Amino acid sequence: MKPRRLTLFGRLVISMSVVAFVAICAGGIFLYLRFQASNAAFREETLSTFARDMQREFLSDPTLSGDRATALKARIKELHGEFAVLTNSGDVVISSDDLTQALVPVAEKKIQYFLLPRHNKIEPFFGISMRLSDANPPQFIQIAFPREHVIFDTVLEEFVNDIAWIWIPFVILLLIVNIVVLKLALRPLGLAAQQAREIGPSSIATRLTEEGMPEDVLAMVKAVNEALDRLQSGFLSLEQFSGHIAHEIRTPLAIIRARLSLSQDSVTREIEEDFNGIERVVSQLIDHVRIGGLHFEKSDRVDLCQLSRQVATFLAPVIIEKGRDIEVECASEVIIVNGAFDFIFRALRNLVENALNHSPASALITISVFRHGITVADAGPGYPSWRLEPSGAKPKLASSRADGLGLGLSIVEETMAAHGGTLRIANLPEGGAAATMLFQPPQPDATREA
Repeated sequence: MKPRRLTLFGRLVISMSVVAFVAICAGGIFLYLRFQASNAAFREETLSTFARDMQREFLSDPTLSGDRATALKARIKELHGEFAVLTNSGDVVISSDDLTQALVPVAEKKIQYFLLPRHNKIEPFFGISMRLSDANPPQFIQIAFPREHVIFDTVLEEFVNDIAWIWIPFVILLLIVNIVVLKLALRPLGLAAQQAREIGPSSIATRLTEEGMPEDVLAMVKAVNEALDRLQSGFLSLEQFSGHIAHEIRTPLAIIRARLSLSQDSVTREIEEDFNGIERVVSQLIDHVRIGGLHFEKSDRVDLCQLSRQVATFLAPVIIEKGRDIEVECASEVIIVNGAFDFIFRALRNLVENALNHSPASALITISVFRHGITVADAGPGYPSWRLEPSGAKPKLASSRADGLGLGLSIVEETMAAHGGTLRIANLPEGGAAATMLFQPPQPDATREA
């Protein structure tokens, strides 16, 4: 099975969705890196503040027993931090309760930031080692806090909870708005596609709407309309040609028929019968060509009952001459359909002639008119069963039901297709065949032409 291709709208939606997804990911990565950098900077600033406060308190109160020093130690403990004042050799001068050694080896650097990894179920610590100014010999202060207890973590968490999460729904909302705008922008193109699908043999004069089309789409629409102009010109030329052929052929045929009728010879009668068949085939071929140029307006109406009576009246002399009967069954209501009267007339005439050619002597041919349709029934041999299968390949140019559908039914099929209808054939339970022309309900609006 051939895979279904994506529409232009579908491709654009997928592309925009991919772009939105990339934007969300890129935005998330940017925010993560940006806040990681800000987090580290804020941690360092926080640690520097604690270290400078500790330096000031230690230089004024080496035992850290004063009120201010006690409050500072309590604040460090509250944040689950550790501190130590160290000599130049790394010995502890004074420290928090649980610390007995330096957090990291002392270095000559004035300020050093460090990260202690997790060990023995102790959380990772982020700290600072700062050399005390004006101390001789040199002394160092080391302060460290668990990473999750640095103040900026709380600020970052609040930012993510209150602001950063808006980024994802904002991008999704933007994507939805873009899809709606895209749908509206592509509406003229969808309208043109719908109009193109509705163009057929009976509406060849219809053109795609150019009003409201974007400039880049308008060029394609104009090219299609120009192609339709050329196609219509070809159809009209073909119809004109078929008209000329009809005139050139039917005139000599009428002369030949008139001359044959003057003879009383029995052989001449047989030749005249064969000539009638030739004349009918020529008429069908001309009709077959004319169907390509079939056109009618939506305002064109055909009364199926009236048309059926005219066909029966037109063929009555031939039917009676061949020893058959014909009747027209029509409801009391008027049955109206949209269509070209002449083409429907010839299509129904072909059905009746087909029934006449396959009906036994003294048989009855019935034309039944019902809502939006006409059925022609006869008492002939009917159609082979395989001909009635929808999937069966049906040769349309054979001369008899035993061999095919016949050119007459081919003309009817094409005529019905041009009118948006269908031709259905069936065998009757009591014997014989039925061919039904099904039309669409009348359409009151606008003009339909080819």
